[in-house]
Amino acid sequence: MRKENIFVTAFCLSLLVSVPETMLAVESVQTVLQQGRTISGKVTDQNGEPIIGANVVVKGTSNGVITDVDGNFELRNASGKLVVSYIGYQTQEVSISGKSNLLIRLSEDSEVLDEVVVTGYGVQKKASLTSAISQIKGEEAFKNKGIANATVALQGEIPGLTITRTSTRPGSEGAAMKIRGDISVNGNSSPLIIIDGMSGSLDELNAMDASDIENISVLKDASAAIYGARSASGVVLVTTKRGKKGKAQITYNGSISRTIDGIQPPITSNAEWLDMFFEAQYNDARATHPDLTDPRDIYQNINWWVFNSFGGPTLNESDIDPETGAPTVYKGHKLFNALRSGQVLTLRNGDKVERWDPNVYLQDYLYGQATSQKHSVSISGADDKFSYRASLGYANNNSQLKVAEDGEKKYSARLNADYQALDFLKLETNMAYEKRDIVNPSTDVGTGYMDPWLWAVFNENGDAYDTFSGNRNPLGGLIQGGQNKNSFSTFRGGLKATIDFSKWGLEGLSLSGTGNYKLAQRNTQKVYNKVQYYDWVGTETGNKQGPGSLEEIVEKWENITLGAFVNYDRIFKEKHSVSAMLGMTAEQETSKKVGAKRNQGPMYPGSDLTDLDVWISGDNNDAYGGQSSWGFVSYLGRVNYIYDNRYSIELLGRRDGSSKLSKEQRWKNFYSVSGFWRISSEEFMKDFTWLSDLKIRYNYGKTGSVEGIDNYERYALIKTGGTIFGTNPTSHTSLWIDGIRSDQRTWETINSHDVGVDFAFLNNRLRGSFDYFIKRNNGMFINVEYPSILGAGAPKTNNGKFEAKGWEIALNWNDKIGQVTYNLGASLSDAWSKVLELENNENVPNPGKNSNRLIGKPRDALYVYQTDGIFQTQEEVDAYYEMYYWNASHTGPKPNNIIPAPQEASTSSLRPGARKVVDLNGDGAITTADLYYAGDMAPRLTFGIKAGLEWKGIDVAAFFQGVGKQTILRSGYLAAPWTTNYVLQNRTFMGKMWTPENPDAEYTIASRDQNFNKWNYNEKDVQVQNNRYIRLKSLVIGYTIPKKWTAKAGISNLRVYFSGDDLWEWTKVKDGYDPEYGENSNNTFPFSRLLTFGVDVTF
Repeated sequence: MRKENIFVTAFCLSLLVSVPETMLAVESVQTVLQQGRTISGKVTDQNGEPIIGANVVVKGTSNGVITDVDGNFELRNASGKLVVSYIGYQTQEVSISGKSNLLIRLSEDSEVLDEVVVTGYGVQKKASLTSAISQIKGEEAFKNKGIANATVALQGEIPGLTITRTSTRPGSEGAAMKIRGDISVNGNSSPLIIIDGMSGSLDELNAMDASDIENISVLKDASAAIYGARSASGVVLVTTKRGKKGKAQITYNGSISRTIDGIQPPITSNAEWLDMFFEAQYNDARATHPDLTDPRDIYQNINWWVFNSFGGPTLNESDIDPETGAPTVYKGHKLFNALRSGQVLTLRNGDKVERWDPNVYLQDYLYGQATSQKHSVSISGADDKFSYRASLGYANNNSQLKVAEDGEKKYSARLNADYQALDFLKLETNMAYEKRDIVNPSTDVGTGYMDPWLWAVFNENGDAYDTFSGNRNPLGGLIQGGQNKNSFSTFRGGLKATIDFSKWGLEGLSLSGTGNYKLAQRNTQKVYNKVQYYDWVGTETGNKQGPGSLEEIVEKWENITLGAFVNYDRIFKEKHSVSAMLGMTAEQETSKKVGAKRNQGPMYPGSDLTDLDVWISGDNNDAYGGQSSWGFVSYLGRVNYIYDNRYSIELLGRRDGSSKLSKEQRWKNFYSVSGFWRISSEEFMKDFTWLSDLKIRYNYGKTGSVEGIDNYERYALIKTGGTIFGTNPTSHTSLWIDGIRSDQRTWETINSHDVGVDFAFLNNRLRGSFDYFIKRNNGMFINVEYPSILGAGAPKTNNGKFEAKGWEIALNWNDKIGQVTYNLGASLSDAWSKVLELENNENVPNPGKNSNRLIGKPRDALYVYQTDGIFQTQEEVDAYYEMYYWNASHTGPKPNNIIPAPQEASTSSLRPGARKVVDLNGDGAITTADLYYAGDMAPRLTFGIKAGLEWKGIDVAAFFQGVGKQTILRSGYLAAPWTTNYVLQNRTFMGKMWTPENPDAEYTIASRDQNFNKWNYNEKDVQVQNNRYIRLKSLVIGYTIPKKWTAKAGISNLRVYFSGDDLWEWTKVKDGYDPEYGENSNNTFPFSRLLTFGVDVTF
């Protein structure tokens, strides 16, 4: 399957490359066939500068040429009119009647010149930005992608915005978002999300219909200070679509998708597992009986584990043991060898009838292909007074799990409207409702999936078969065990009124007021049914989750935001542009949570009733709840001055007051100073005609965060409980303070610098930008350790310091060759961080991912032990023990030693085939002091690459995304061989493990001793991987039906397309997992690919 996908992808990419050449070849043939005269001329801009590469085409034909380096052209067989076009300029039609030589002046496209970017509390022309703000249009980011999650669809699209996921499972993608890396050790590095002017969340963005999104802006530097206390990690501004001037349009977008297999977890088949089991058990038998050398003797001492405790006489009447004349008894090595040969056995084991089938592959029962669909319809229009856009959306996205309902459904409704009520009064409103329902089995694919599956899945009656542990058949739990339903809904409503004072002679002055209301609610229902298991003939055996339970949780968040703003925007004497804004906002959010749980089962066993009232009340029932609120009051302003579009300076600031802090620390000021110099507009640059634009930017400012502070953290709470004391010790009700509080705790403040360059060459065909940034958190929240005699938890303090640095670059090329319009783009960004200061920190690393944070290292620093190959002989092992394990008197181990103790005839002790760990600090012992820094576990060098073309209604686009550097250390069951003694194995290790006959093997000797394997694999450098990868994120091929065919049906636009998501990847990951899988190997869901067919229709 994977090879086929790669082939299809390669074929499509070859088309992408070869189509332009083929098209041009066809055009050249057509040109020869056409008749007419020769026309020559020159194409310039309004300043008389030649335009290189402009397209000159005879209207209605494919006969055309492009201008040379002087803007000149010569076109043969010309007649009628010429169509002259160039990226960034208005297309012009020129009559050639009676003319042989033409001078054609193109005007710059006002849409390009006036392209605006949404910034904090306003918009600015892209050309006049002084800060690092990136914007992507919704059509560009989401067009025709089969992925329904807007957050995931943004992955790789914007430099500096890092989006990660851990699954392709709809509704459970594990998506996370960061802007320019971390800013604290506290994990609060997610950006503030603003949706249509109101604070939102990642859950709300995940629930949105992407077809409603007009654009997304990302504030990456201190320009985010306009949002004050929550801007430390940057700001993502989401703007939804509004009506555009023109007659009413109805648009429908619909698609159906098929989910197919991508990279599967590298899990062994039963035959492979049996081979690996035998190899490990044989080696362990040899270790526990070092005196044996004959393989037959070693074989006799193998521990056959589960094959000893299970099995019994066969129920197959024809299977008779020739030695006893009785039914063959399958136990121990006989049972193992029968399964290894592929035999299916029905055996009697006491009261239980067992059915052994080594040919079962559980993956085939669990996962398959799935179908998903998306639909959205909108109506929009506008006249001089009223504009509107209304939309409805629906999506049904299913995962590959085929034995139970698993996936998400999304519903959305939106209305955006503007009304020019009076010459001076404009009203704007937006209302939206979004709902995301996620359904998963309550008993998920867990440890049972990791078992070696040597049995039937269902018995002969179709019931869930009982495995060797009595309750580990995942199919039974998935089908019978109940569901978790998570429903998240949001209602958003906003109103804005703007008074324009131009009518009274105050040109450029306006006053606006805003009011926004949001109600978000999450309803969670967890149903755990009793799951009964049976033996082969239908006898009840084990069960789990009995007798069952039902839990329901309701959470609500209610947010009210009010604002008042004064805006001024004027241009004086054509060169002096002045804009200013002053405002005040107030925001309050109240949250409430109520939950209840009942144990035992429903009053009607076997029913699907999921109401608390019909569930029998058992022991350990629970009811709980809580409510909290927070508020902000803010004063903000911004002043921007631009001279002759060459020089600019911008000052912005915000003063925030937060209810989370004490009165002494409640208020804080945040600000930003930025400016630009457009060098390309200087007189001394006029001869550099190849340079279209060159602008240098600088931004400095201070942003803030209170994300690590609880709503009522400044108050000490009194809690109750039981304490045992007295002469006759008994439990008594007691009270205690839950912790010491401080009124000195204040905001985290982040100082940031950004130096940027924006550039364009060759008449704007090549555009790009480069930024370098530094962010420093000088008031990071940290835990301070006090002696335990204090008797209570101490408050966090602002005594930590943290720094992040990085850079990003983006390049885009847009051009046209004949009738082929094409574009190429790439972006690359990197961010790295380190802890600068932690009070009372010992700065001692732990093995693996360090959660205790280390000065001079990133937040996710990885520390491991260095190794130096594998022991080949027992003499090498003995010498290693002598040098690094024993103390001077040879009476015990050296202090803090981590080497397994030497024991006679033990599988845990070191032996030939084990790993050598290096005494890195040279102190003669192997301890945690030998750990070394192996790298940053955060993704680095994130990038995106895109290419697209259009020709006569055909469009092709490809987008690649990836990570250039990320250090990972896999954890979980399949990170190493035999992490526990019952699990399936990672087939990566097969055939690569040490034996006396394979001394140069990559991995150590096979063993089922967990402690031995921990020494060989846990936190060792050989397990460290570079998680770099590149993925074909999306490939789209579309065709727009000519209007002459659709106009009679009243259709102004009809486009059909085929797209693929996550079609192909290249990765350096060596253990068989998808590069986006995350560190934990216990995630059993396969990464999937998505094939989509869709249609876009506009009436």
